[in-house]
Amino acid sequence: MIDASRSDAPPRRVTLSPGETVADAARKAIAFGVEALLSNQTAAESGEAEPLHQLRVATRRLRASIELFSSVIYAAQLKFFRRDLPWLGTQAGAARECDVTSALIAARAAKIDPDLKGAIAPMLAALDERRKSEHARLYESLESKRYRNLIAKLSRPAIKKVGADRRLGIVAAQLVRPASRGASRLGEKLAYDAPTPVFHKLRVRIKRLRYELEMIAPLGAKRHRKTLARLEELQEMLGLYHDTTVATAWLLSYAETSAAPPRTMLAAGALIQSLSSRESKLRRRCMKAWRRFERSDAMRDTMEEIRKAGRLSLMSVSSPATDATEIDPPDQSQIARGEIADAPHSNHNSTDSHPGMETLS
Repeated sequence: MIDASRSDAPPRRVTLSPGETVADAARKAIAFGVEALLSNQTAAESGEAEPLHQLRVATRRLRASIELFSSVIYAAQLKFFRRDLPWLGTQAGAARECDVTSALIAARAAKIDPDLKGAIAPMLAALDERRKSEHARLYESLESKRYRNLIAKLSRPAIKKVGADRRLGIVAAQLVRPASRGASRLGEKLAYDAPTPVFHKLRVRIKRLRYELEMIAPLGAKRHRKTLARLEELQEMLGLYHDTTVATAWLLSYAETSAAPPRTMLAAGALIQSLSSRESKLRRRCMKAWRRFERSDAMRDTMEEIRKAGRLSLMSVSSPATDATEIDPPDQSQIARGEIADAPHSNHNSTDSHPGMETLS
């Protein structure tokens, strides 16, 4: 069985400058994502576990880049990306989940009756066969015309002219806000009796939020770094919960459909019981961790930090004599119409400057 452990090497990440235009930042982020996809493609096609994982991560980060800059990508292309990037991620994810499930079953086998440990071999063999099948589908996908068309379009993103010439530093908080609010709305649905998909959807949204914040790291400082660390912890915990639910679902299906020996069926039942207990504990831990994050006002503080850094970045492209106290945040209606360019000055208060807008509640 291929080792499903994660690599300790830190992945390369794109960081965007507050002084560059939104158009340049969008092209840079998307180009970086395409490079990450292509750099892992050959090894993933050969079936190596870590490149397969990194291919999936590259797809997720590309989706985050697309969503961060969705307001300046033409609608037809945006629709195409929103359809085909999830398709690619699903193809890579199916094989990856076999690795994760196998590793989790092997680890949990140490907690069941020692006499049943040896009976898990047929389960691992079944997962290995499934992985081969899923990997064959992924290989076909990576060799398909659909994938080539996706890479071609990602390599030439259709960026709008109106609004895309704004400085990233000024609108960064506005661009990140949908991911922040999306996570907040999903977090409100967490409960002990909430459906499992709610936890998974929150994990996906937290990933997107984290990836977006990482891209604009130059606009952040201490609060930004703390929020990223907390989001990563939440993502990891929700990931453990997700892996456990996926393994339990697979075992239930295996027990219902396979013609495995009786001792293997007993082992499957013991593993299901063990994983169910772990699932309940992780669900409670995820809920408590989210509530702590919510009460900390971490996102509100981070967004305010990003806004302040964006206003300061204007000073470097404005007249040296400009008094920083005279710079007000731009009016949102003007931003939406693309009337604000490099160095906006407005006498109106912006809704984006309200410190409570991004509070995760």
